[in-house]
Amino acid sequence: MKKIAVLFLGLAMGIANVGIPAAHAGSTATLSLSPTNTSVETGDSFSLSVLVDANDESLDTVRVDLSFNPALVEVLSFDLGSLFPNFSPSNDIDNDAGTLSYGAFKFGTPVTSAGTLATVTFHALSAGTATISVASTSRLIADGQETINTSSLGSARVTISGADVASEAPEEEEEEEEEASTGGTATSASAEAQALVYFGALFGRLPSSGADWTTNDCIADNGCYDADHRNLSYEVAAIARFNSKYGANPSSSMDWNAVHALAYTSAGQTLLGLAPLSEEEEEEAVEEEEVAEEEPAAEEEATEEESTLSLEQQGLVYFGAFYGRMPSSGDDWSALHCIAYGGCQGDPRDLQAEQDSLVIFGAKYAKMPSTSMEWNVIHTLAYTDFLDEGDEEEAVVEEVVEEAVPEEETELTLEQQAIGWFGKITGQLPSEDADWVAVDYMVNGFTPSEDERDLEAESAAITTFVGTFGYLPSSDQDWNIVAAIAYSGAF
Repeated sequence: MKKIAVLFLGLAMGIANVGIPAAHAGSTATLSLSPTNTSVETGDSFSLSVLVDANDESLDTVRVDLSFNPALVEVLSFDLGSLFPNFSPSNDIDNDAGTLSYGAFKFGTPVTSAGTLATVTFHALSAGTATISVASTSRLIADGQETINTSSLGSARVTISGADVASEAPEEEEEEEEEASTGGTATSASAEAQALVYFGALFGRLPSSGADWTTNDCIADNGCYDADHRNLSYEVAAIARFNSKYGANPSSSMDWNAVHALAYTSAGQTLLGLAPLSEEEEEEAVEEEEVAEEEPAAEEEATEEESTLSLEQQGLVYFGAFYGRMPSSGDDWSALHCIAYGGCQGDPRDLQAEQDSLVIFGAKYAKMPSTSMEWNVIHTLAYTDFLDEGDEEEAVVEEVVEEAVPEEETELTLEQQAIGWFGKITGQLPSEDADWVAVDYMVNGFTPSEDERDLEAESAAITTFVGTFGYLPSSDQDWNIVAAIAYSGAF
């Protein structure tokens, strides 16, 4: 019992020492509210925009903490904008205490400009002057470093007139029941979907290797955590990474799954710069592997699972290419499964939808579908909601087709196209020797030797590619461009 108490005390002390990164000198990014002054009647609902200004910082994570007088106003909703598209864990609205705390993040190209983080809708309860303030606990994080200018925190002044009215905010108990109900009916796909979001936030990319997918599985089911063989220093390092990304300590079970995955998987330990398993731990792992080899049924299950992951990985690449984002809703995951496993062809067939999908596919890849998975993509586009998302989606599709099939049927050489790709990435035409090396790599490809291989440069190149072209690299030509970005010296 004493040993357990010491373990928990050690972990508690470690967590206490893991602080959110302090704002460094010269921090310039700001959080503000708009409008700063407004007048309403009791019973009215009104909205404030939460604005982020990067001010030359490169932001990937934000947390806004608001304080308000709960006797005068209450929060009805918090609606996230597109600037930081993914909600962080540990979000809360407390209308009894008069506080709100919401976090969001993005992976890939950071936010370097100004924009709207979210819209917060309030309800006026009583007459008076309510001040809604951005609290000093708010965060604007760039690659784990705090950049918020705490001397310039925004606020809004709301003048309220009229007789008192009743609250319209949903009761907290109902929300808890709803969350419990959702959790109770959550599917394994839902857990995998959540895990992918955590992985993308913490690693800044999608899973690609077997080690990555092992880490993703651990986030989904906490399968890498062994309470009898804990390493508190590794867990503290993992909490620090979690804290720097989300601006908050882990609180939910999935949060802690992510911490354990960072602490106890090879991919997580590599990210944290931690030493691999000790010789004693490796011997234990070998013994466990030998036992597993004596159980052929378990090996067959593992092989089948690996095959399944491979299909879903391929499906994710296609989904990212056409939808320009990670799957988030149930419909998204249905579309992903259609790409991975087929089975979405309509009955009766919609030949016009299939034809439209073929045009979109051709515009994206400059070829006709040939593999079974490519035909799965065609059927997914044709028979899910991709073609039926309204005029805005149709306009996007038309723009893609027009860009890929210009009115003038002038056929460009591959070198001419490469010059265009170079210009799209850099904003200028190639001029120096390194620029023309980049064009050559885009045309002919480049494969570095083992000694030349630079995984950090390749990861940064993939991020640049996605930020420029709006989809994940998948074709040989795409990977030629990635190699040019990583190894030509022009970027």
